Amino acid sequence: MNQRKLLILWMLFLALGVQAQCIFVKSDVRQSMRRVADWQIAHSREVVHGQLNWVNATFYLGLSRWAAIAETENGDGMYYEWLRKLGARNYWQVDQRMYHADDVCVAQMYLDLYRKYGRQEMLIPSQARIDWVISHPSKGSFALDYGDASTLERWTWCDALFMAPPVYARLYSITGDKKYLRFMDREYRATYDHLFDREEHLFYRDHRYIGQKEANGRKVFWGRGNGWVIGGLVEILRELPRGHKSRPFYENLFVEMCERLVGLQRADGFWSASLLDPESYPSPETSGTGFYVYGLAYGVNEGLLSRERFLPAVEKGWKALLSAVEEDGRLGYVQPVGADPRKVARQMTEPYGPGAFLLAGTEIYRMAAGGGTEKNISSERVREIAAMLPDKPQGLGLTYKNREHWNQLLQTPEGQNILKLASESLEKGMPPFVDSLYLHLNKTEIRLPGENMMNARYQYLWRLVLAECMENKKRFLPAIIKGMEELCRQKPWSIPAHDRDLRNYNGTDYYVDLVVATAGNTFAQCVRLLDDRLPIETRALVNCAFREKVFRPIRRCLEETKPFYWFTVKNNWNSVCLAGVTGAALALLPDKEERAYFVAAAEKYQSYGMEGYADDGYCREGVGYYNYGFGAFITLREEVCRATQGQIDFFRLPKFVRLARYGEKIQIQNRVCPAYSDCRIGISPDTFVTDYCNRALGLETGEETCSIPPMDNLSLHFISMFPHQAWPVEMTPEMNRVLEEESDPLHACYEMAGIVIARPVVGSSCRLGVSFKAGHNDDSHNHNDVGSFVVVQGDQTMAGDMGGPFSYPGDFFSDNAYRYPIKNSYGHPVPVVDGKWQDTGRKAEGKVLERRLSDSTDVCRLDLKSAYSSVEGLGRLERTFAYDRREGGSFVVEDVFECEKPVSFETALTTRAQWKVVSGNCLELSSGNEKMQVWIESSAPVSFTSDTVEVNSPAYSRIGIVLKGKSGKGYIRMKMMPVKK
Repeated sequence: MNQRKLLILWMLFLALGVQAQCIFVKSDVRQSMRRVADWQIAHSREVVHGQLNWVNATFYLGLSRWAAIAETENGDGMYYEWLRKLGARNYWQVDQRMYHADDVCVAQMYLDLYRKYGRQEMLIPSQARIDWVISHPSKGSFALDYGDASTLERWTWCDALFMAPPVYARLYSITGDKKYLRFMDREYRATYDHLFDREEHLFYRDHRYIGQKEANGRKVFWGRGNGWVIGGLVEILRELPRGHKSRPFYENLFVEMCERLVGLQRADGFWSASLLDPESYPSPETSGTGFYVYGLAYGVNEGLLSRERFLPAVEKGWKALLSAVEEDGRLGYVQPVGADPRKVARQMTEPYGPGAFLLAGTEIYRMAAGGGTEKNISSERVREIAAMLPDKPQGLGLTYKNREHWNQLLQTPEGQNILKLASESLEKGMPPFVDSLYLHLNKTEIRLPGENMMNARYQYLWRLVLAECMENKKRFLPAIIKGMEELCRQKPWSIPAHDRDLRNYNGTDYYVDLVVATAGNTFAQCVRLLDDRLPIETRALVNCAFREKVFRPIRRCLEETKPFYWFTVKNNWNSVCLAGVTGAALALLPDKEERAYFVAAAEKYQSYGMEGYADDGYCREGVGYYNYGFGAFITLREEVCRATQGQIDFFRLPKFVRLARYGEKIQIQNRVCPAYSDCRIGISPDTFVTDYCNRALGLETGEETCSIPPMDNLSLHFISMFPHQAWPVEMTPEMNRVLEEESDPLHACYEMAGIVIARPVVGSSCRLGVSFKAGHNDDSHNHNDVGSFVVVQGDQTMAGDMGGPFSYPGDFFSDNAYRYPIKNSYGHPVPVVDGKWQDTGRKAEGKVLERRLSDSTDVCRLDLKSAYSSVEGLGRLERTFAYDRREGGSFVVEDVFECEKPVSFETALTTRAQWKVVSGNCLELSSGNEKMQVWIESSAPVSFTSDTVEVNSPAYSRIGIVLKGKSGKGYIRMKMMPVKK
């Protein structure tokens, strides 16, 4: 029996322990309060009521409480700064009517700031008003009549008990003068005697409602009105000393009302606009609910209310309030200004609603615990990373205050050009957002009109910000502020191609795409560059927009639904989006734990993008996407290294050494690279990317250069504008071994992709360099190009793969994309067998049968048969590349085929060079100052065909080299040699 009793007691103990567990998390509460505070500050100019009106004053009080948390926990003084500026702008005066309770409500915030800063100007006007009222007490009637101003001189309506009494209580606490408490106590009890219903334990709004009935026959008790009373009681109890003779009255009244109110909470956690007739007003109401949560939470925290009875109501009420907060921080369901219950809708808001929310949040925060609620991203890791981060958010650049740096940039040709373009832009104004251009893609499948319109708006802003930082005269500042606020209010930040369902456009659900990430990061960095030049209202609006369009969608997809596609994709999207989102978070978010969440997400998911590169360092998407994708990874790496002081460095793996060396290795000669995949012809590795990698790896010790990059994608080039560009890698022995392996001057081999780069000996008479590939037809940004090649003479690409489009057709990534010759094998220098092009997919591959590389010659023989599975009876299809770097150099491409039946056969040269047929078996190609001859040997006579390929890129020629007639076997051999000058 004793054991059984012990077991029961132990189970009860466990149950109580579970019940006592904290149900709120500090970081979540902070973020919710910040969202609401920022939204209200950002929209404070739109409030029609005067700055000193009670409508705003209630918000100021809640904001002052949040400001204390933000400063203590996050080192964020923005909210105190905003309140100080507001007070100073109004000379710390209260509103105009001498007796009216509403008009002294603002003094609560003033007096709280006085206690913090001790500045007499914050105290004197409020104290003077209250002293005058005490010296000239009103004899006004409690029979409120808006036609008789004297009936508004005393606290004749219940919400007055929030507006005025806490001011008197504060003055008592500050001065110790009992006259303030005596006056408050006398007037409060008079209101209590007139308006408190002892049967219902609630306050009537004013005497006119005594005896009135709701539709259900119950008495009329206004939800928010009683909320004001509860809020006021909390403020009084905060100031009254524990042993003061008046305290029992206010404590008992507070507990009595809370006992009644907890039973009136609805199942959804809200309290109704009419407390006793919820059916007549079924909509949620947040201002009253906010005050009730504030009061109940305070009572639990102070031990005035039972935790077991009241904490569930607090939890339900807080969840209800959170449900009314939009993604950008707007609090809805706030009943408009009035004196009684009224219908309310989600879109309705007033400043006192956020004020009550923030007051509630401060008490919720007191009972909250540390830790996190993350399911996907480790809360423990978030806390670890938070400990590494600086106290305040930091951008990648130097603010406008660093005059030496910005003056140097101004003297550069690029700086002068930016200033010129910004001045022209200032005259023209920000390019408008044109709905028809955004919607153009959905109607036509043409991407550029919408994309160009979006990019023009972003670039206008970037240009002006850089110009302002350089010139430093505030000439561009008004247009910058206007432009930033326009962008914040612009619903879609994504380009139309990534918003085909128009959810971004309609603002119903935001998806973070490449442009949202990169343009967003640039936006965030520009905000950081301008620092205190931007008004607090603008900064708050920016924060709201980023939460709505970037940060909240990211957290929601990671913790509530499923990660966006790009989190786990193995291509450039991963690095580009992670770099943009992480950079924006590190630049904007004051809360270290919130910043740390995005760093932890980047840490977890960056490996997916890196899997898109072969382990040997090859970029399957081509050189252009290396510049873009790996350039973004550099940005991400640098952002995180700087934020964590190198404690997290994504470069500390041998694979990243290989990736860092790709920009050097992929060059054939004279900075010319093979344009495989969607790489644009003529693209070279970005000099900044290669320089950055060399600096990070300790290979480059020369002087850094800071320059203004192109405006097209500023966030991915932002680092290059400022000094100390590359965080040094802490090299491991294995990483140093990889550096030694990457040292062959004649060859670069990427085994997994089947790519070979073959170069001439430096200083030799050979001016010919080549690349050839085996590969397969299932790469990211795939082209059907198994067996393709590139031939470079001097600094000209003479023949071979002509790369991808300069801008994508709307369906370029659809199932229909292989109709484009720039993407299918017809537009590539590969065979056509029996009229059939190459298959798409992983099974279509070039198998390496033989490869011999030496200092003089390089030979590679491929089996291409699997790429032509649709050719019936095809028994053999081999392509052999032979490069000879001796003397002037030559390159031979030979195709040999065998088939069970006679088939037609042709191979192709693709080129942007001028060309002509010199003889029946010789072509001549001319490009720039270079000339090349292509000699044809074949198993049968050949004929030449010519097609022009042009798909959103400079046109090129496809020269078909066709065996005449059909045959069961045969060959075509092309020997390419420079024409001697």
